[in-house]
Amino acid sequence: MPKQTSDDEEAIRSAVLEINEHWRAGEYDRIGARLAGDAIIAPPGFDRRVRGRDAYVQSYRDYDQGVRTLNFAAGEPQVDVVGDVAVAVTPFDVVYEVHDKRHRESGHDILVFSRLHGEWKVVWRTMQITDKGTAPVDDAG
Repeated sequence: MPKQTSDDEEAIRSAVLEINEHWRAGEYDRIGARLAGDAIIAPPGFDRRVRGRDAYVQSYRDYDQGVRTLNFAAGEPQVDVVGDVAVAVTPFDVVYEVHDKRHRESGHDILVFSRLHGEWKVVWRTMQITDKGTAPVDDAG
């Protein structure tokens, strides 16, 4: 069954890429096609949850309304597939501006997928921030 796993891994990588592309293009509603109806975001710190596809998509809008992303780069997702569950861990670097102050963060976006009705859908997401700080004005890329 190695070929199926390889196809599944590629499908997950493609989904992660699409989600990021739709976010950066401001095509928020298109993100919803990649989500399970009851998808959950557990923001860093795990002290709260964003529940449901609509709220998940709205979280992208809310972020972009409060923050100006100056540079975003995502690395190649590391994908693990076990049956109908997959986890994609994608390294990222972002420079953003909020309240006229630039910040830089590096970390990993962690998405859990489930195969629902033959399609891979995000069911859970969190981010692990590994490096956080301010960014020099000329470092916005």
